[in-house]
Amino acid sequence: MHIREASPEDNDQLQELQAKCPQGTDLIVSTVNTPEFFARAKAYESYKVFVACEDDRIIGSGACAIRNGVVSGGIRRVAYHFQLFISPEQRRRGVATLLHHHQEDYVAREGVALSYLLIMEGNLPSMRLVEGQGFSRHRALVMPGLVVYKEMDATSRGRIRPVAPGDLPAVAELLNETWEGYDLYEPTSAEGLARFVERTPAYSFDNILVLEDQGEVLACLGFWDWSQITRITVIQPSSKMRLLGLLLGLTRRLRPMPRPPKAGDALKQMVLIPIGFKDPADLGVLLRYVNNHALQSGISNIFGMCEKDHTLLDSMKGFMRIDTALHLYVKPFEKDLMLGDNPVFVDGIDL
Repeated sequence: MHIREASPEDNDQLQELQAKCPQGTDLIVSTVNTPEFFARAKAYESYKVFVACEDDRIIGSGACAIRNGVVSGGIRRVAYHFQLFISPEQRRRGVATLLHHHQEDYVAREGVALSYLLIMEGNLPSMRLVEGQGFSRHRALVMPGLVVYKEMDATSRGRIRPVAPGDLPAVAELLNETWEGYDLYEPTSAEGLARFVERTPAYSFDNILVLEDQGEVLACLGFWDWSQITRITVIQPSSKMRLLGLLLGLTRRLRPMPRPPKAGDALKQMVLIPIGFKDPADLGVLLRYVNNHALQSGISNIFGMCEKDHTLLDSMKGFMRIDTALHLYVKPFEKDLMLGDNPVFVDGIDL
C-alpha cells in the first residue's frame, strides 16, 4: 500500500469508490462529488487530495486545505481535514491512519500551526479515530438546517440585489466587522472575495446578495448550491427526520407542510457563504429572499454553521429549523498553542 497525491485521471475511480462509502451513523447518505470529484475541493485556494493505493487500485482518499486564520490573537496558517473515506473491504487495516499521517506530514512542512476538522453528532467511530491521532474536542457548534417548503415575505426597507464588483470593498469590511474576534476567521478583502468567486464551481457574483439602503450595505448573504457539485442520496433518514415526519403528518391535515426525505430521495441543499450583517433583522430579510429562490430551484434545505448562541440564529425566526451538532476537533503543531474561549468561525465551505 502507498499514499500519493490524487490526479485528474483518478476522477472516475474516486467517484466509484465514494459511492460505495455511505456517510453518517443516524442519518446515512451516499455522497458523490459531481460532475467531477475535485469540484468539492476547488472552493479552497490551497488544497490537496491524497489517495491510498494497492497496485493501481484506489482504496481510500482524504483531503486537506490550508488557509490563514486567527489563533491566539494572531494570524496563523491552519489546515482543515475533510472528506475521508475508505473502501468497506479495506477497513480496520489502518488505511485511514496512514492517509491522515500523510496529510499531517504535508501540512507540517507547509508551516501549519493548527489543524482542525468537524465530526457530526453521534459519529463515535470517527471521534475515536481522530482522538487517537492527537486531536481534542474543542466544542460543539450548531448546523442549523432550514426547511424550504413555502414562500416567505422578503419585503424590506432597502433594496436586495446581487453583489457587483464595486461592492466588494464594502462587503469585505462588513464581513470583517461581523466576525472580528472569532478564532479561525481569516480577514478578507475585495481581492480575496473576487478570487473565491472565480475559483468556486457553481458560484458567481449572482450567488452573493446585498441589502442596500441609501448607498449603505446593511447585510450580505451568499448561497452555494451543493446539488451542482455533490449528489446526496438518503439511505437511512435520521431519527430527527422520522420524528418530524410523524409530527408533520398530523399537522398536514390542517395546512401545507413539508415532507421529510425518505430512503432513496436525492437531497438538494444550499450552504450559506459568506454571511455579513450588523442587524440580524436585515440578514433575515436576505435569508427569506434566498428561501424563495431556493423554493423555485427545487432546493429542500439551507444550511449554515455557527456557535450555539450566535446572533445569526436570530435571523432564522419564522423558519422550520432542524439543528445538528458538529463537534470541532483541533490539533496544534506548536507547543502551548490552543484555541481559547473566544467564539469560533468555521467557513460554510467546510460543511
